[in-house]
Amino acid sequence: MKKLLRGFVIAIVLIFTWPFFLYKKYGNKDYALTGNTVIISNHYATLDAFFIYMTFRKNKINFITIADVKKNIISRFLAWLFDSLYIDYEKTNIAFFKKCIKILEEGGVICIYPEGVINPMKYGLFKFEGGFIYLAQKTGAKILPLFVYPKFKAFQKSVVYIGDEITKEEYLAFETREDAALEIQLKVSEYASKLTDDGVI
Repeated sequence: MKKLLRGFVIAIVLIFTWPFFLYKKYGNKDYALTGNTVIISNHYATLDAFFIYMTFRKNKINFITIADVKKNIISRFLAWLFDSLYIDYEKTNIAFFKKCIKILEEGGVICIYPEGVINPMKYGLFKFEGGFIYLAQKTGAKILPLFVYPKFKAFQKSVVYIGDEITKEEYLAFETREDAALEIQLKVSEYASKLTDDGVI
């Protein structure tokens, strides 16, 4: 039922506002997303989740969002519709991490924005927190770094840069989760710079 409702909502949005939702993929464009994966992305806007969903529409993805979205009936409905998991910055979130680990161990895919909050400046990245590294370590999940840049203008294509997946052996090579998170942050920054150098953004 939820899948049908999700498809209906997306169809309505695209029918009436499609000029704002054009986008183009760059980088590892033919990447086939599989289960047991943590997708990490920069976070510039609430539209980021939509473009990631459209990029991998054949896959079931659980998105991470803050618990504050429950305060607004529309954002709460959309978060429910897109299978969101809620993190509360004022709590320890033990139940949240257990749920994420269970999903990944069962071959699920989780999308998390390691900056924690939306970056209103639309450039540069806030510090990536190491929570997504913890989830990957606990489950052996792959990490897929993405760069997303929404344009917010009709008939101008937003950008999704799909990076190269990072395996367990690669992120376990770092001494700390913070070091691993920083390295992945640098990779996402490199994707952004490639697009800028090519005159895309």
